[in-house]
Amino acid sequence: MAYKTAKQTNVPASPSSRQGSKRDLFRGRMGKRYPDLDLDDEDAYYDQMGKAFDEYEGYERNSRRLSERMKASPAFRDMIIAAGKQDDFDPIIWLTEQRGLDLDALRDDPEYADRLAEAHSRYLEREAENEEIDRAMAENMPKSVEAIRAKAEEMGLTDAQTQEIVGKMYKCMDDMVHGILDPGYFALLAKGESHDRDVSQAHDEGMAAGLSKKIDDRLRNLESSRERVSGRQAPVRRPEPRQRRERNMFLAGDEDEGV
Repeated sequence: MAYKTAKQTNVPASPSSRQGSKRDLFRGRMGKRYPDLDLDDEDAYYDQMGKAFDEYEGYERNSRRLSERMKASPAFRDMIIAAGKQDDFDPIIWLTEQRGLDLDALRDDPEYADRLAEAHSRYLEREAENEEIDRAMAENMPKSVEAIRAKAEEMGLTDAQTQEIVGKMYKCMDDMVHGILDPGYFALLAKGESHDRDVSQAHDEGMAAGLSKKIDDRLRNLESSRERVSGRQAPVRRPEPRQRRERNMFLAGDEDEGV
C-alpha cells in the first residue's frame, strides 16, 4: 500500500525558542554572576536575590543623592562631567581653567586660610588613624589566624570548611560596611546567646540541686543517728500513748484511769 506523504515545509523557529525562555535566560545570568549559588535551593536563591536587591536600592539611593547635588551646584555638575571624560583629571587645574580659581587670593584670605588649615589638620588625623589601623591589623591578624585554626581543629573542621566560614565572616563585615545587616547572622548570634544562657542556667540549677542533695543527705544521717541508742544499733522503742477513756458527764466522780 502506498502512502502519501505531506510536503514538509521549514517553519522558522520563533525568537523565544531560539534564545530560550526568559526564565532560562535569567537563570543563566544568575549562574554566571553567582557561580557558587545553588539555583534550585529556594532559600539560598531568595536570600541572594534579597541581598542583590538591597545593593541595587543602595546604588539607586546614592544616584538620587548625586543627582540632587548636581542640580543644586552647577559647578559641581560640570566638574563631575569633566572628570568622566578625562583619565588624568585634576580638579584644581579644572577649577582654575573653568572657574577662575585664584589660589593666591585664597591664601591671602584669613578666613579661608583657617578653613584650609583645619581641612589639612583633619587629613593628617585621618592618615594617622589609618596608620594605627594598619599597625593593629599587622599585629592582630596573625594571632586571629592561629586562634581560628586552633578552634577549627578543636571542632573537627576541615580546612575547606574553615575557609568557607571565614569567608562568610568577611562577607558579613563587608555587608555591615554598606549598611546591610543579615537577619540570618543575627538569628545565629541570638541562638548562641540563648544557648549560653541555657547552659549557665543549667549549671546553676545543677549546682543548686547538688547542694540540696548534700543537705538532705546530712539531715537524713542526723535523723538516723538520733533514732539509735548510744552504743547500740537497735532502734529506740518509743512508748505508745495511752488511750484516754471518755468520761461520763452524768456520773459524778467518774475520772480517767490512772489519774
